[in-house]
Amino acid sequence: MSDEQDIEQGEKTEEPSQYRIDQFRKKGEVASSRELTSVLILAASILTLTISIVYIYETMEVFIEWLYSLNPELAFTPKVQKEIINKIGITLIKCLGPVFLTVLCVGVLANIMQIGFLYAPEILEFKPERINPINGFKRIFSMRSVVEALKGVAKFIFVLIIVYYFVKDDLNSYVGFLHTELTQSFFHGKWMIVKLCFSILAGLSVVALADFTYQKFSYSRKIKQTKYEAKKETKEQEGNPEIKQRIRQIQREMANKRMMEKVPKADVIVTNPTHLSVALKYDSETMISPEVIAKGADVIAMRIREIAKEHNVPIVENVELARALYKTVKVGAGVPRALYKAVAEVLAFVYKLRKKHRALEVR
Repeated sequence: MSDEQDIEQGEKTEEPSQYRIDQFRKKGEVASSRELTSVLILAASILTLTISIVYIYETMEVFIEWLYSLNPELAFTPKVQKEIINKIGITLIKCLGPVFLTVLCVGVLANIMQIGFLYAPEILEFKPERINPINGFKRIFSMRSVVEALKGVAKFIFVLIIVYYFVKDDLNSYVGFLHTELTQSFFHGKWMIVKLCFSILAGLSVVALADFTYQKFSYSRKIKQTKYEAKKETKEQEGNPEIKQRIRQIQREMANKRMMEKVPKADVIVTNPTHLSVALKYDSETMISPEVIAKGADVIAMRIREIAKEHNVPIVENVELARALYKTVKVGAGVPRALYKAVAEVLAFVYKLRKKHRALEVR
């Protein structure tokens, strides 16, 4: 048992089969990078905010003007409070709706790009091992957890360095905003914030690409198989070769048995004379041409001749015709035109012998 486990847990050197890949997908185990998805979502969010920032500003400006236009004495009545809440909701939808919609679409597309369409109900199934504290500790201190922690540290360092240099270079501009009007500060500050966001995005993209490469490599290594696993899977998928061979043998035996049962009905057996035997039958009322109802080589050929002798079926030696019929005509098929003449001569000879035999019996 120990030896079998050692073999099964050997080095994974074999490429995974499509069946193994499909099984992993059913469990939701695929090569995907959450970092790449996050970066794409962040990029889409920044781009959407950059394009719609003026629209957001104008929408907020209209809302604030409307808010200031309210009569202070009526501001706390239930009717006005309800109207304010509705206005806040509508304004938020107008301002943030495009961003949320973009994030949703990009998130879905990013996952489809990486793993395609995936339906994995097994992920939602309850499994006792998921709440096992020992397994929980293993996950916490696993290699995957270490990699995730390193990614978190790398992202933090990237963002910290980018923000530091960005603020250091534009510190005077930030101080200058304190002495300008709100509208002017907003539009000038907008581009600085966008620049900062894209700088952070560039740094995070490096982490995301590294993570994507690592996830692909890690997944491809994980789904590889040992030679034992590959052999076992092949047996499970294609069936045990020994069993399949036995089934084929039984099928051949059954086919041969049915074929042998037709030999007594043959008009003639054409032989070569020892290695091949072909049984022919012709009925002018039901057949277009003579048919091969049985054929065989070596042992089967000998058995055909034995059955023919037992049932007084004529045996004719014709080496070339026997070879041609055996190679070109399947059991149950008609004789091809190219062999009509040769077969007709054999049948004529047999019919002539049969006629003479009957004449002798009458005498």
